[in-house]
Amino acid sequence: MRASLVWKADYIRLLPLITILASASAFGARVENLYAVDVEMPADSTAQLERAFDTALRQVLVRVTGSRASGEDKAVFDSFGDAAALVQQYRIDPAGSVWVLFDSVAVKRILDRLGQPIWGDERPATLVWLVMDAGNGKREFLAARSNLINENGIIEPATNDKIAANEAALREILDATADARGVPLMLPLVDSTEVTSVSVSDVWGGFTESLQGASRRYNADAVLIGRARVFSSQRITVRWTLLVDDERYDWEGDVASGPDNLADFFAARLAGASGTPGQVLLQVDGVDSLDDYGRLSAYLDALEVVDSFAVNRVEDSAVLLSLSIRGDPDLLMRTIALQRVLQLEENVALPGFPELSGAAPDLRYLLLSGP
Repeated sequence: MRASLVWKADYIRLLPLITILASASAFGARVENLYAVDVEMPADSTAQLERAFDTALRQVLVRVTGSRASGEDKAVFDSFGDAAALVQQYRIDPAGSVWVLFDSVAVKRILDRLGQPIWGDERPATLVWLVMDAGNGKREFLAARSNLINENGIIEPATNDKIAANEAALREILDATADARGVPLMLPLVDSTEVTSVSVSDVWGGFTESLQGASRRYNADAVLIGRARVFSSQRITVRWTLLVDDERYDWEGDVASGPDNLADFFAARLAGASGTPGQVLLQVDGVDSLDDYGRLSAYLDALEVVDSFAVNRVEDSAVLLSLSIRGDPDLLMRTIALQRVLQLEENVALPGFPELSGAAPDLRYLLLSGP
């Protein structure tokens, strides 16, 4: 079982890793089953099963901390003791693999004790524009459907065996790496709407302006652009560009380095450790009913960056809360920005909403209407 991702959109076919629910208004993606992985187990024996549990735990640590090094850090791994003691469920596949689910509470408790970061299940959704150059004089987009879009905007089924093999190799590596790191990736449709506005040659040349416009329909948090030279299905080099808001990052590597560096980038921004606690006074306006407060409470309770919270005061439709968080307020703000639940109000007087008496809040948000 792969980690499944619930992201709200209804018009996108994505990599097999990702499961979509309908609604085009949300940002970010909820990664489910972060603590469940499939690993190989060649023989059905106690010794093989214990080794499989160790391998599975290493993979889970990489996903949950956001750090590739955590799975190989002997001091960290040894602190978990017997991996089997943390297993909640497992299923052996006769084909030679085992599905393992770990106790998330126990894993997070140990990571907290070690001062390791924890990256919550709300993660940025990234749109991947990947152009393939197989050295045959043609460059083509890897689209969400099993077709390739050529430089003339013509949809071509991948009937050529070599092209089909290259396409399959790209998809497999992207999918496997995204699964290993727990990052939501999606491919564009490259349909008639986009063919008229996005040029393969422009993307290959590094001109990304048209892509930014075409990407808005997907409500992605980031855009990852790849220009892949495909020498064979085993030898592919890619020039990558990551666009996040007004920032741009470029590097060159293999196919896996795209999702890997993407995960490194966002984990550095969004994973918080219990060893760096902070306190925040948060005012939330627009809390007009018990249902609104219940929705707000459930939302804050689900945020990994929030360790605990308590209500200080309630006046009319405004609530002042004291939050104990992992890291600093910037980390909290970046996490909140992934979902359309709270809207930041910066130095703006809100008509109809009170300024709470007493200490001024560190952050002020408006609770948006529920679904």
